[in-house]
Amino acid sequence: MACCDDNTPCDGASPGYRRALSWVLAINITLFRVEVVAGQIAGSRALLADALDFAGDAFTYGLTLAVIGHSARWNRSRRTPRSWPVWA
Repeated sequence: MACCDDNTPCDGASPGYRRALSWVLAINITLFRVEVVAGQIAGSRALLADALDFAGDAFTYGLTLAVIGHSARWNRSRRTPRSWPVWA
């Protein structure tokens, strides 16, 4: 992989990756809105179905943005030693 050729960790938390994902999210939301309006005007269920697909993609990208780097932050903030057993 190109990002790992120089032993850089590929955790997805880099600012460039987050910026690119934000742009993709904005594009998906825009296309969702355009297709909903076009589907309503044209009375096309196919456009509305495609808009629903864009909504699902946007949800996935938004969720990804929300949790990127979350695991690393959580591990750094834990105060218990890793050797302690976990009883839940």
